[in-house]
Amino acid sequence: MRQNLRMLCRKLGRSVLSNDAQSFFLDMCINDEIFKLYPPSWLYVRRTLKEIILAAEKDGEEVSDGLYELHAIYLLPPQDGSSELASKCYKTFTYTVPPKSRSYLACQTDSKKFLEEDEQLVTLRVSSNMLEGGTGCSTWPAGLLLSEFVLSHPELFFGKNCLEVGAGTGMVGVLLARIGTGKIMLTDGSLATLANLKNNLSINNVEVEEAQQANSDLNTHSSTRVECRQLTWETLFDKERNLDCNVILGADLIYDPLNIPPLVNLLASLLPVGRPIRTNGLEQNVYEYPVAFIASAIRNPDTLVYFVETVRKAGLKMAEVGETMRPAICLTGISDLDRSTILIHKIQAWKD
Repeated sequence: MRQNLRMLCRKLGRSVLSNDAQSFFLDMCINDEIFKLYPPSWLYVRRTLKEIILAAEKDGEEVSDGLYELHAIYLLPPQDGSSELASKCYKTFTYTVPPKSRSYLACQTDSKKFLEEDEQLVTLRVSSNMLEGGTGCSTWPAGLLLSEFVLSHPELFFGKNCLEVGAGTGMVGVLLARIGTGKIMLTDGSLATLANLKNNLSINNVEVEEAQQANSDLNTHSSTRVECRQLTWETLFDKERNLDCNVILGADLIYDPLNIPPLVNLLASLLPVGRPIRTNGLEQNVYEYPVAFIASAIRNPDTLVYFVETVRKAGLKMAEVGETMRPAICLTGISDLDRSTILIHKIQAWKD
């Protein structure tokens, strides 16, 4: 990300970090309202300022007093008394919706807002230190690719009831809400992660259902509604085995082999439940079955093989769709996201 900032500033300064390029960095980044409301980590800003200053000096450009003064401030601990190693900070991601997706959404909603090509933002509160914040409060590569998958294939999710397992920081949930799904249920096993998730939804103006509404099932015909719920895969209750959803999503769920059997058990409980299709309010003798899209970063090939074998032993159909349905690059400015190491599996029940 810092490398991309330097490249952008150099581009504006005609290949060097000129004084105008430095002013642009201060105005558009440091003095931006998003930065002030949802600041990144103290150390991240300090390192970014240092790299901008060193790059300008290397280009033979005079460094502005504003950059030097700001860097001096960030060399000291935060003035509000918080630690520069605070456990939480904010990350703001920029994304664009692919033209094909914009056209589809504009036709489905009869709204011209989807035809706009502007970059949009998602701001998330995340852990600065995974050991303190837990895995659910961090952004992971497979979650970012799954977000691009949602933006690239809105036809799979628009108007559908969606369930995300291991929702984490809520990136996928925010995007699902923005493209207009029927109902979204975001789940995680950690209460601390759920609290952070609700905060992130609020930051991004996604309204969450009140607790008293949470007992209603997903089969509700209304505008997009979002519910957050604790869901532990190891101890499923009967009501959780009958969650009414069309699409199940999840990312970076199989990093620990111990998670695989309960995850597959959850999928095996939800995917075979067919629902009659309704036409003009009348129930037809045709059934629709849920589908799951699970994104996984390839860290340990043996773990991936174990996941595939466990899914097949559960009687589920599985196919890798990352190539045939490759998502467009929607998240801009993430140079360290290696999309080639992430798989997206489509999982369904075998139909008679």
